[in-house]
Amino acid sequence: MSHNCRLSAQRLGCCIPTGTMPTQLPTRTRLVLVVEDNVDAQVITTATLRHFGFEVMHADNLEAARSLAQERRPDAVVLDCRLPDGDGLELARAWRTDPSMKDVPVVVLTAFSARQDLEAALLAGADAFLVKPIPGAVLAAQVEKVLAGTRPSQTLRAQRP
Repeated sequence: MSHNCRLSAQRLGCCIPTGTMPTQLPTRTRLVLVVEDNVDAQVITTATLRHFGFEVMHADNLEAARSLAQERRPDAVVLDCRLPDGDGLELARAWRTDPSMKDVPVVVLTAFSARQDLEAALLAGADAFLVKPIPGAVLAAQVEKVLAGTRPSQTLRAQRP
């Protein structure tokens, strides 16, 4: 992890646990597109996923996310709902009708935790719904699950400090 990532994680009181790597590493590095406009959340999410063996590219708005996904199809997407240029759920909905992206799992990672937020995400085609803040191991495990084709039976939610 870079020095800047460590500083951002420490400043936010977040840590990436050591010794928590998955027991089975994928045969190839999986590419995850992180779509998040908050710089601190983007740094922490990216560093966490890299720590758990994922390759990560990131976008801070919908236009950049579309462009990156066209240039290099990700294996999974971690998507925030509220972005500066629109609703992340609209992008998820659009990707579900796009032949090149329809099978790419989408994990919605948001600060919004109301039942209607969960329902809206699932109706938009999200494969999982996570509420920030969330432990890194839980995020990585959920990305692994959606990559394996396992859909969660309920909302995974970290306890707020």
